[in-house]
Amino acid sequence: MDILLVVRDKLIRDQVKVGLQQFPEFSVTTGEGYAAINELRQRHCDCVFVASDPSDGEGLRLINHLRSFDRTTEVVPIATERHARDMAGEKSRLNIAAFLNTPIQPAEFFRLVGRLRARKLESEARR
Repeated sequence: MDILLVVRDKLIRDQVKVGLQQFPEFSVTTGEGYAAINELRQRHCDCVFVASDPSDGEGLRLINHLRSFDRTTEVVPIATERHARDMAGEKSRLNIAAFLNTPIQPAEFFRLVGRLRARKLESEARR
């Protein structure tokens, strides 16, 4: 499973990256901003984790940009619980798979990863 992390905060990025690297079938790439999202025009990723900070709104703009050319890649915004609730109205419009709340709780993180893996296996089984 190919995963792109678009996270500016190094602590959060490293927490997510180390957690994902516990699974040998995951290939993790990191990037920042529009340059990272535009990479998806050239190569396929199964899932994109995008940090969303309400103070600058960049995360939501990046997700909107991604959805302007790709509706199928799984998207997981990383946000505070309050900001995730505020963004919940956009979940269906932007085809958001799930939210990952900060500070990251290991049990919540690994449940989310388990759901993503199950969806990937299910979609491969349908092919």
